[in-house]
Amino acid sequence: MLIDTHCHLNFSCYQADLEKVIDRAKKDDVRKIICVGSNIKDSRTAFELAKKFPGVIYPAVGIHPQKTDPKNTDSIEEQINQLKILCRKPGIVGIGECGLDFSDPPQNEEKRNTVDQMKLFQMQIEMAKEFSLPLVIHSRKAFFDTIDVMHKYSGLKGVFHCYSGGKSWIKEVAQMGFFFGVDGNITYDAGLMNVYREIPIERIILETDSPFLAPLPYRRKRNEPKNVRMVAQKIAEIKNIPLKNLISQVEKNTNELFSLC
Repeated sequence: MLIDTHCHLNFSCYQADLEKVIDRAKKDDVRKIICVGSNIKDSRTAFELAKKFPGVIYPAVGIHPQKTDPKNTDSIEEQINQLKILCRKPGIVGIGECGLDFSDPPQNEEKRNTVDQMKLFQMQIEMAKEFSLPLVIHSRKAFFDTIDVMHKYSGLKGVFHCYSGGKSWIKEVAQMGFFFGVDGNITYDAGLMNVYREIPIERIILETDSPFLAPLPYRRKRNEPKNVRMVAQKIAEIKNIPLKNLISQVEKNTNELFSLC
């Protein structure tokens, strides 16, 4: 069984054909999908989708380091309290995506200052500990700072979504007990392929980040959870192991982290 551990079916680009997207995923043996929040609205939608598609969609709730919902004027404290209300509901499997991002935000998002990013990240780490949930870490142009914050806490578990720390951080991340999320860009990024040759399959989980990061030959088109199979195929090729062995190990990794069984 294939599992897409990170996608955004809560985005508006899936409203018109969501059931078809899920059906296509099932036909490619993608049986479980974690729908990840990046703000309060998207987190609530992820929770509602999980109720609509039980046993298929699982919700992770969180607040992205950048302002993905600039119209929301609630304070950080108010938003965290709203997240906590969601976390008390049944079925939440993770906190995220959360972390640090010091890059320029894309169109329709706004930059959040470093102080607020740090505060928001730490409060979500504390939530993860409070509710015994794994973290879904987003770190962009901020890897050292992200690790530095996390070292202030003990007993954390989670995944570095779309891991971009290069070879130099592999040992550190693995020793922390975290997993490495691999996405469709593995199919066309030679540098990333070299990094994943060094990462043990016992630490890898599969993602699509749909609607982003579509693998070849769909690059720059809307991504879908069914394409997680292409990510698996590329990792199996890089590792020179049978696809079925890779899928079996990654399923074990995913259930260890998110307790989907």
